[in-house]
Amino acid sequence: MTDPTATSVPPVSPDELYDRAPCGLLTLTEAGRIVRVNATFSAWTGITPEQLTGTPLSDLLEPGARIFYETRFVPILHLEGEVREVALAFRTTRDAALPVLVNAAVDRGGATPLVHVAVFDASRRQDYERQLLTARRIAESSEARTRVLQNATTAFGESETVERLAQALAESAREALGAAAAAVFLDDHHPRVAGGTVPLDPDLLPGGVPPEALAADGILTWTVRDGQQHPDAASALRAARLDTILTVPLLQAGTPIGTLACYFSRPPELDDHATDLLRSLCRQAAQTVARLRLQAQLAAIALHDPLTGLANRVLLRTHIAASVTAAIERQEPLALIFVDLDDFKAVNDDLDHTAGDTVLKLIAARLSSAVRGDDLVCRYGGDEFIIVCRDTDHERAAAIAERIRVAIKQPLHDDGWTRTITASVGVTVHTPGHSRVLDGPELLRVADKAMYRSKDRGKDQVSVIAL
Repeated sequence: MTDPTATSVPPVSPDELYDRAPCGLLTLTEAGRIVRVNATFSAWTGITPEQLTGTPLSDLLEPGARIFYETRFVPILHLEGEVREVALAFRTTRDAALPVLVNAAVDRGGATPLVHVAVFDASRRQDYERQLLTARRIAESSEARTRVLQNATTAFGESETVERLAQALAESAREALGAAAAAVFLDDHHPRVAGGTVPLDPDLLPGGVPPEALAADGILTWTVRDGQQHPDAASALRAARLDTILTVPLLQAGTPIGTLACYFSRPPELDDHATDLLRSLCRQAAQTVARLRLQAQLAAIALHDPLTGLANRVLLRTHIAASVTAAIERQEPLALIFVDLDDFKAVNDDLDHTAGDTVLKLIAARLSSAVRGDDLVCRYGGDEFIIVCRDTDHERAAAIAERIRVAIKQPLHDDGWTRTITASVGVTVHTPGHSRVLDGPELLRVADKAMYRSKDRGKDQVSVIAL
């Protein structure tokens, strides 16, 4: 019984199937000449079957494909009897190469050996592979950028100083962009190189970057070809055999606080992803700089007297302990100078407490000027000051103390008043090995004792107790 829903399919002859196949089909002589070709291949190449018949297959190939066909394809075909999925490229009448994959097999069943060839259009596959390669490169680039950002974030977080942060930023930027070198400039009143390397001759380009880079709020570039517009930068690049300087600002609240400079030996390939990465690195770095500076300010506040700016008792204790240890290890003398202002209460009584604060600030400045650069000056109490002098013997300590006494005694001036004040100064000098080892509190007690000895002698005196 016949199924009424069945569709009648007309039979297809072998010749029609050969001609209409969705791939190119060819039959070649053993020498490689075409003896038969289907309509599909003819349409792809734009050459009629009549023109193709008798033509050597190698004549239809692109030059590079022809060399491969003659040196690899044909020898393997005759040696093994077949080849599979070999990539070739045919010429077409449209002046375009047709990328294909070719399968071929030798047929020795007849009187004359023939070669049957199946040709598959690979142009779309090539496009897919190209898109896949592009996508893979984008993914790899994205992964690399993510890795750079992750490593930079870790390095920034572990940076305990601005200098370490600047070094981490320079290294991250150099790695991310493939630069020859990178440096970070921070604006601490005067721009300075805080991290990285400047590969340019400072005589040719003072500062390492063009001056306008330090005030810019966007990415700028200078090249060795900018001789007319930027002759200094071009000369410095040429001398260093470099091509380009690229600068990126470090911005805090929209204000430049520093600059990242990258130096390239050839023109850099910068796309939107690269510039976004640079901005992200510099944004993170600027935030970290702000955090580190705030931490430094808080640490300074915690260790310094808010009125005079001198070291406070916390810093004094740490410094004395370290100084005692160093004196013992190096067998060097250590001096402590105790300064107490004479009759300071009268200043507050005669003037006011604001004037008293002014006197303390003026005295602090005089103390700092009277001592050496590596001596620590501390405000110990209301009108008491301690100076720690490393590697200072009896004679030098007495000279410093006398210089302090004379400096304090000079008239003090401020708005509407003039005042003269004196100080009683006590000095203790401890030389390791000459007596028992004393710790910080004991040295302070001896210096305090020497100061009171000056008080008892009529004030405005220097007394020294050697241990």
